[in-house]
Amino acid sequence: MPYSMCPRHKRLHPLGGAGCPLCGSAPRKHKSKNTRTPGRYDYQWQKVRAEAIRLQPYCSFCGADNDLTGDHIIPLKAGGANTLDNVRVLCRSCNTIRENDYRKGRRY
Repeated sequence: MPYSMCPRHKRLHPLGGAGCPLCGSAPRKHKSKNTRTPGRYDYQWQKVRAEAIRLQPYCSFCGADNDLTGDHIIPLKAGGANTLDNVRVLCRSCNTIRENDYRKGRRY
């Protein structure tokens, strides 16, 4: 049976139950990355990403043709948009490397 930990009492309790028996707090749930930015990765983004991959079925950096993702050239936080001219196709490993470089201040 999976368990969750009460952040206040640091005790385990069964996941999906009523929460912590001592304080009644609800168990924590993992939030995906996209739920923190509501409305940004919506149906429009899915359509633009799929169209970009259809037009260019290979990675812009390494040329791989499997595990492709859409990547914003100008991130949404920096004022970019979910448009086809702001999306490039990257494989998952190149996208991860690019995201890590972006967070460290090296932008390309």
